[in-house]
Amino acid sequence: MNLNEVNKIKELLKKINRLDLYSNRLFEIGYKNIDKILGMPEWNDERFKGLLTPNIWNSNYDEIKNVLAMPEWNDERFKGLLTSNIWTCSYDNIKKILTIPEWNDKRFKGLFTSNIWQSNYDEIKKVLLMPEWNDEKYQDLLTSNIWNNNYENIKKILLMPEWNDKRFKELLTSSVWGSNYDEINKILRMPEWNDERFKELLTSTIWQSNYENIKKVLKMPEWNEEKFQKTLSSNIWKTNYDDIIKVLRMPEWNDERFKELLTSNIWNRNYDEIDKILSMPEWNNEKYQKLLTSTIWQSNYENIKKILKMPEWNDERFQGLLTSNIWKCNYEDIIEKLYLPYWQEKKYIHLLVPSILTISISNISDGINLLKKYNIDAYITNRCLRMKTTTLEFLINYLIENNIDLITISKRTGRLRLNSILSYDKVQLKKKCGIDINEIEKKKRGYQR
Repeated sequence: MNLNEVNKIKELLKKINRLDLYSNRLFEIGYKNIDKILGMPEWNDERFKGLLTPNIWNSNYDEIKNVLAMPEWNDERFKGLLTSNIWTCSYDNIKKILTIPEWNDKRFKGLFTSNIWQSNYDEIKKVLLMPEWNDEKYQDLLTSNIWNNNYENIKKILLMPEWNDKRFKELLTSSVWGSNYDEINKILRMPEWNDERFKELLTSTIWQSNYENIKKVLKMPEWNEEKFQKTLSSNIWKTNYDDIIKVLRMPEWNDERFKELLTSNIWNRNYDEIDKILSMPEWNNEKYQKLLTSTIWQSNYENIKKILKMPEWNDERFQGLLTSNIWKCNYEDIIEKLYLPYWQEKKYIHLLVPSILTISISNISDGINLLKKYNIDAYITNRCLRMKTTTLEFLINYLIENNIDLITISKRTGRLRLNSILSYDKVQLKKKCGIDINEIEKKKRGYQR
């Protein structure tokens, strides 16, 4: 292709503001063909807009024209298949795939996604006709990532006798299609699975790893040390061997302050994050050391850093919130909760216990406003704030209609308190009080209509 032709193609893409379609393959197709393809009126059809990507240059004008003209795209079932990887298939292959009668079988519904274009008609047909799908134990495997494998590989995997071994039964999930037969075979035959220490590692997350990585991890001498055995759970497969070895060999584990952090939750973070978290100077301050529990791995370094630096912890109202539960929250949410106007009033201060951080702001506001309406807000509890506000109101009205006091006297302290019924969840209401709140709501809504 000459320079003039190359420049014409570039100008054409600029003109239609589609430089994202640039690909080396364009220059094999030529300006005339590209102009013809891009000028097709079908691109004005909303259904086909996602198909105009560089993948399209794998097909020629006639193929594209024929594919877009297929009447099957008017069928709701097929609309999810209109993604740009369709251009890895020919028109004839697409046509045959879409007309496979097995798609009417509800068992195969989950297979009918755009991943299907990774396979050809003959492969797909053989997979769908496999007699194994009549066996209930294999039906959970029928998800679209099956198309990462070919028929021969799928057949060999399903026929493996190891699936009859109770140690491996949890491994037979659709995640298995992320591996091939040879990998799976080597993994399941590893002698290490006879070791009691490793039995917790046998879950389907193992397919996020590979044989070589698994082998190196299981042979680590650290597993002979009791302090590291708590980290042995299937979460470990989210991390590779090199990172695992770096984490477990960190000198910080000899520091008494960090001993509680060595649990399987640690694999929610990578080595760099863990290193930064453990190196924070705040851990030298005694008031923060109680926060060093394994829930910290639910958070990340940036979030932890911002939380610990909050000047609000100097306010005695909020100091009771500084427990390891805090790592279940993000900084922005905590700040928003601490600046709610309710904490200016003494009658609400009793709500400032760790559980308040796990209650949504809308539930806190709506719950307080609701109980204020009935003049019982001074007795509000964190447990009743967890309830959906509309449900809580139905329950309050039920108690009023049945002459049940909203405020009672505590037998233990002799003080007034909110009727404990208003702090029960739906299961407790039914079991302890015989109150079916779902039925009450249904009836009330029926009357309101």
